[in-house]
This record gives sequence, structure tokens and C-alpha cells, in this order.
Amino acid sequence: MALIGLFFGSSTGHTEDVADEIKGEFDKLSPGLVDLHNIGATTPEQFLSYNYLICGIPTWNTGQLQDDWEFFLPKIVGSNMTGKQIAIFGLGDQNGYGFNFLDAVGLLAEALLEKGSDVVGLWSTDGYQFNESLGEYEGKFLGLGIDEDGQPELTTPRVKQWVAQIRKEFKLEEAAV
Repeated sequence: MALIGLFFGSSTGHTEDVADEIKGEFDKLSPGLVDLHNIGATTPEQFLSYNYLICGIPTWNTGQLQDDWEFFLPKIVGSNMTGKQIAIFGLGDQNGYGFNFLDAVGLLAEALLEKGSDVVGLWSTDGYQFNESLGEYEGKFLGLGIDEDGQPELTTPRVKQWVAQIRKEFKLEEAAV
């Protein structure tokens, strides 16, 4: 088992693609550090076995959790996640859904914080144009924001910068090869 569990839910494949890209960035520096899991095929025991988690979620419809995450979260009700560090990345469309851009990031962060985990990997809202977001807190998103519809050219540079950031916040820079 790797040190980090990367769990994603994806209805269209975009979140899975970004999850693969994030894993690839980790693998460049520390092969084998990240295990990739589709949350739709994950047991609570698998999820809870990691102390470092990366969670990927798209905002679905008008500010809702993606179906696989909505189905999974009740399975870990009552779980104690104290001491676990969680980094979240989310996909959304800031132009088409500017009033709930990355809401699922906020919903997921809230659910995991209630279980005692620590959320790391906050990301600046600079460079995004949206009206409201449950994923925003004091000028930062509660994780990396990706907009494959409106800013696909920024995905790779954002992923590279965010992976470097969470390696430091996870205190894993010493795990580099």
C-alpha cells in the first residue's frame, strides 16, 4: 500500500483524467507514493486506511455532490478521521455555473472536517471568475479548482503547482527520489 490514497468520483471522465495527471506528477518524483482509487468501487476500510488522502470531485448539476461520492459518504458516518490529512481537487464550470462553481469541494470538505480530518491544499481564487461557491473560504478554495470547460490550458500548470504545494503540506518533500 502506498502512503497516499487518491480517490476520485467521475461521471464524465474529466475528474478521472485529472486524478491520473495528479498521480503522474507524484510518480515523476516518487513512484509508488500514490494509490489511485475510483470512489465508486471503494470500501470504507480502503478509504480510512490512509493517513494522507487526495479526493477528487466534480460539482454536479447545480451545486451537488457527484453520485459516487454522495453514495459513499454515508458509509463513513461515525468514522473518526482525526489526524488524517485531506487534499481536495474539484472540477466545475465557472462560466456556465458561476453561482455554484466548485460547490462539491465545499460539501466534501465539510463532510470530512466533521469527521476530524485536516484539509490542506487550499488554493487561491485568483484567476477564476464566478459569483458564489461553497468551496470558497476567505479568498481561497478548499482545494484545487479545475475548469476543463473554460480554462483547460491552465489544468497542467495548476496541477504541477498544487502537487508541489501538497507534498510540502503533507511534509512529503523528503520522499522525492
